[in-house]
Amino acid sequence: MNTQDPHPHRLILRGIAPLLACLKHHPKALREVVATAAFAPNLAEYDATFAELGVKTRIVGAMELAQTAEGPCSDVCALTMRPEPGLARISDFAEWRESKESIVIADGVTDPADLAAIARGMAAFGLKRLLLSGGTEKLAHDPEAWHLARGAMEQLRLMRAAALGGLLKLVEDRCCVVALSPDMGRKIDLAVPVRVPARHLALLIPGGRLDPDIQPRVEHCYRFPGLVGQPPLSLAEIAPLALAWFASTPQPRADGFLSRKRARHAKDKGSNPAS
Repeated sequence: MNTQDPHPHRLILRGIAPLLACLKHHPKALREVVATAAFAPNLAEYDATFAELGVKTRIVGAMELAQTAEGPCSDVCALTMRPEPGLARISDFAEWRESKESIVIADGVTDPADLAAIARGMAAFGLKRLLLSGGTEKLAHDPEAWHLARGAMEQLRLMRAAALGGLLKLVEDRCCVVALSPDMGRKIDLAVPVRVPARHLALLIPGGRLDPDIQPRVEHCYRFPGLVGQPPLSLAEIAPLALAWFASTPQPRADGFLSRKRARHAKDKGSNPAS
């Protein structure tokens, strides 16, 4: 977004789906709803909610709607003011693990279309927590990313990590990072979910090559799906596949596979007279 914009956190949502998602997940961000006379009856059931929130509604012609929406729009748009995403803390990782929330980390993503594809994939497969690294958080208020996400960004909980490598180092005892890479690691087997025992899971999706400073914090690295030597898929095409695979991962038990395995071995050893 242009840094000269007097309202750097303002976003315009085009269409009813993003508007309703914003009303559900971020109602305090809504400032104004603008609709055509033909579409206005579809908003009647929300009039009381808009009034309670203090959200202004305007009925305008098609030409004025397009001007207000600053892009193609034929039914309704909403003017919003977005809060700055909160800074992720070490304690958050413990809370996310307790609530069995796997998280997705977008690192160095610079294309709004890529972030939108990640958001759509997360929303489609029930992932809610998106952590933006210092190289990605500038897209948090990019209107194009929100427009291309088609309401999916409204369903996510955005956080940011200014120094991602340092944060992951501090939480490595409670979080296992699974990373994607365009050119290194094992190939993803979409039929076999990643299994990490008794650890909180985070999927790191880089905008390009995996950052060398973050590689030591990664426990499992997988190559983007596709055949070696063939034209690779783009990040926007890969994101839904990777997120579907990641979302299929079973949640770790509270006691953990490794602790159960150790207990079993200890029992076997004690029950064996020859040991």
